[in-house]
Amino acid sequence: MTAEQAAMMLQLQQVGMTMDDLREYLDTHLYDTYAIERFNMAAAEYAALQEEYSRTYSPLTWRDQDNSTTEWAWGLSDFPWDY
Repeated sequence: MTAEQAAMMLQLQQVGMTMDDLREYLDTHLYDTYAIERFNMAAAEYAALQEEYSRTYSPLTWRDQDNSTTEWAWGLSDFPWDY
């Protein structure tokens, strides 16, 4: 894994953790509009990072597969839990 790939993976993990924390907070603070806004911003950032990572390096999940008819990229690279 290159330094750039590791940095992007770390960023994905950090944004994902932010989403997890906000989701748990929102389970008990249903009307906190600031937290909802922050969650939505984090979700949009995560989706953009995930798409960029999948396009640049390899799919993070089988859902990120690019519909190629010649190879199944999900199985060609290291799996995310191998990092």
